[in-house]
Amino acid sequence: MFYKGLELDRFQEEAIAAINRDTSVIVTAPTGAGKTVIAEYAVEKCLKENRRVIYTAPIKALSNQKYRDFYAEYGDKIGIVTGDVVLNPYAQVLLMTTEIFRNTIFDDSERLQDVSYVIFDEIHYINDIERGTVWEESLIFAPQHIKFICLSATIPNINPFTDWMQSVREIEIKIVEELKRPVPLEHHLYFKDYGVGTVKHIRQLRNRAQQDSRKRKYSPPNNKPTKALPSDFTETRLIPHLQREKQLPCLYFCFSRKGCEENASALVFGTHLQLLSKRQSAEILKQFDELCVLFDIVAEKKIAEFRKLLSRGIAYHHAGMLPTLKEVVERLFTSGLIQLLFTTETFAVGINMPACSVVFNSLEKYDGIGFRYLKAREYHQMSGRAGRRGIDTIGYVYSQIIPAYADEHEIKSVVTDKIEPIESQFNLSYSSILNLYEKYGDDIYDIYTMSLSNHQNRTRVANLNNQIEAKTEKLRALPKPECIHDGIDATKQIQKHYREKRNREKRIQQLHVEITQVKSQTRKKKQQKERVKRLNTIQKKIILIQREAEQSLCEGCQCLKTCTNRSKTIRKEEEQLRKLKKRSTFIESDPRQQISARLKVLEELGYTEGQTLLPRGSTAAHIYGYEIQLTQLLFSGFFERLAEDEINCLMVAIVSEPRKDVYYKPLKNERLLEVFYAVNAEIAIIQHLETKHKVAEITPMLEVRLCTAMLAWSKGCEFDQLEKYARLDAGDFVRTFRLVIDQLRQIRRAMTGHTALIDKLNRCIDRINRDVVDAERQLRIGQENLDEIAAEDVNKSEEATPLQDPNDAEVKDVVSFSS
Repeated sequence: MFYKGLELDRFQEEAIAAINRDTSVIVTAPTGAGKTVIAEYAVEKCLKENRRVIYTAPIKALSNQKYRDFYAEYGDKIGIVTGDVVLNPYAQVLLMTTEIFRNTIFDDSERLQDVSYVIFDEIHYINDIERGTVWEESLIFAPQHIKFICLSATIPNINPFTDWMQSVREIEIKIVEELKRPVPLEHHLYFKDYGVGTVKHIRQLRNRAQQDSRKRKYSPPNNKPTKALPSDFTETRLIPHLQREKQLPCLYFCFSRKGCEENASALVFGTHLQLLSKRQSAEILKQFDELCVLFDIVAEKKIAEFRKLLSRGIAYHHAGMLPTLKEVVERLFTSGLIQLLFTTETFAVGINMPACSVVFNSLEKYDGIGFRYLKAREYHQMSGRAGRRGIDTIGYVYSQIIPAYADEHEIKSVVTDKIEPIESQFNLSYSSILNLYEKYGDDIYDIYTMSLSNHQNRTRVANLNNQIEAKTEKLRALPKPECIHDGIDATKQIQKHYREKRNREKRIQQLHVEITQVKSQTRKKKQQKERVKRLNTIQKKIILIQREAEQSLCEGCQCLKTCTNRSKTIRKEEEQLRKLKKRSTFIESDPRQQISARLKVLEELGYTEGQTLLPRGSTAAHIYGYEIQLTQLLFSGFFERLAEDEINCLMVAIVSEPRKDVYYKPLKNERLLEVFYAVNAEIAIIQHLETKHKVAEITPMLEVRLCTAMLAWSKGCEFDQLEKYARLDAGDFVRTFRLVIDQLRQIRRAMTGHTALIDKLNRCIDRINRDVVDAERQLRIGQENLDEIAAEDVNKSEEATPLQDPNDAEVKDVVSFSS
């Protein structure tokens, strides 16, 4: 089958056949295999048949990219609704984040009556700890006439997952699975300071690195000969190796923003690496300058430095950058002129920008708590960006490790083909509980039985019960202690024996402490008689305690060792059995207990009564995220009493997360500080009830560190002035301010009918949503200029990659660089 001039693969044909039969379909295939073609076919089919389709994505950047792609082809038939942007919201094809889709289901499911298909891109996000529950709720509660197209990288437990999904969806679901990549990957390790090898070289290189380290410590140096490197090991530096082997362009993943910038700068300003010809350098700078003018970022900081990087074919991309600058980088990367892009892992999600090779700066990353090795799913998601279909015959993946500290077992578990199964993260928020309670009342507890969590927990409980049964049988078969004395329970006797023995040892230990104290207190010669008297008294007590041991039936018994060993074995097995039973009980009861706990909090706060939502409950049900704090403040009159700038400061204090490592200018506005004190008092009431009813996640207090920056921005300061109020990356300012806008819009929707408050909220939004914060403006600019800035296909030119002979002087300078 051919579609859009391409001959489709087997799995694509199978998925399209399922769509033509009007069934749901789950497609799992490696990154870069061509899953997007299936979504594009579904969109085109629905447009031809005048049916509506919704395309959901896990991140706004992916929603924006898909919107631009579809808009370029279908124009005004495409719309987008995210927390940042609303364009053509009643279009036939609607792009949105999964959260918006879930919210629509709860708010007004009638709006979905004419929707034929919903496309879930990156469905494995159901495994995400913080957001996975949104995917699960969407699949459970979406109207039953809706069919789903679920796209994902490989899911090992695809059959159990589909069984669950089929249990909550009435329409047939077809599984389409593809395990083979169209462009196969070669996986390598880059041993820092040594060269390129594979996992089989880890032990040898670790020994070599440790030997080299010991030699450097000796003075004079140890003359013991160094072990030779393996014969099949390539001694080289990484970047020259990529150039020499024609394996550019490259996506170089770093797990810190600082690492992205420093690596790029080190290559350009430290080694003067040049990856472009003069003509290509001029071309990329021309495109960059045009895009900077287009997005009005010519005067932004770091633009001149960024221009220098790009002139060498090098750039970086991370969440701390201005969204407009990130979009510029993305567009330049698709032109094929950026040869080396240092980026964080967010670049790996969904965005269709493959490269010839992928490099991991490390296989470890900081996850907010501590450093850990990547999960196999994370590794394969990112490494899947290597290998451009139709351009490369092989994609190359390199993972940098420090050989002296390499953990062979951990590294093998990361790069293996064995990917972790997806796990449910079902965790109903207060707003979800209120929406479901309004519809189902006390039957809300039955809702949990529909979840993937319950589906997986049934399997876990069944496995635990099998273990419990086996453990119980083993306990029954174990030989019991047997006492030689008639009428004595040997098990109880042996326990009593060791309990009394421990008590005696403890008492004797205390008496020895007394002996030390007596000796210390009676050092003088005239105190000798007192010392002897007191020591004799203590010694008599010790003798009496020792005689007590002789009265034990077990003392000196020839069966003591046998009874002890049997008793220990039984106690160990009983403890394991107790833990298994406790685990089984917890798995079965905890989700229900959490729903019950949150319902009790809502009832005591005045959100529900009987099975009815009270006004507070109805309001909170229409706010997704921070719903309890915001509803309490709305009903306490804070939003009426505060001015627009003050509301914006309060909102940023609610949505901000603590970041102790960043400087913030302290807030000195006495009125606002008094307001925040009163707000924290309201939150403390919520926290008290959550603690009382054992809610797992406690509502956080205000985080005021960004308030001075928000106050200045709300009053009209320029964006580049914000650094005076907080040392924060530009992208973090934009993202946080956009989150405030999203929450203000939700409050506005929840307060329908309150005209004066809605007008005030609109003014609040207008004060924030300007300049680079205005996401809709950014998207409109991109939409209007798609054709004007189309890049030339430089990959077909004779000067594609590599662009310089590795023997040239500039490349030789780079040989010392350890990426």
